[in-house]
Amino acid sequence: MFPIIYSEEFLEHDTGVFHPENAGRLTAVVQGLKAAAWADQLEWPHPTPLKAQGDRLTQALYAVHTPQYVQAVQRLAAMGGGHIDPDTVVSPRSYDVAMLAVSAWLDGIDRILQTG
Repeated sequence: MFPIIYSEEFLEHDTGVFHPENAGRLTAVVQGLKAAAWADQLEWPHPTPLKAQGDRLTQALYAVHTPQYVQAVQRLAAMGGGHIDPDTVVSPRSYDVAMLAVSAWLDGIDRILQTG
């Protein structure tokens, strides 16, 4: 089995219908995978809940982004969203969805390391 670590919550990073990273793109990918001839070889685990990841979630995030950047995204999302720059949209749920995506990434790395 090949895991696709996924959550419907990922669709809540709402960039707007005309942005290239809109939810429709993710929906199309998921539908394509589920319709593939080899779809029976896929499993669809959910990401580990954020609290269960503990400190390693923050450590992974801060290995890529500064704490100031992460906090700025969190604040922008809490204020209802906006643009970080002309092509980077933050919606009210973007921060939480991004954290869940980091959890999914950590889960994927764990699976690779466990299975070789």
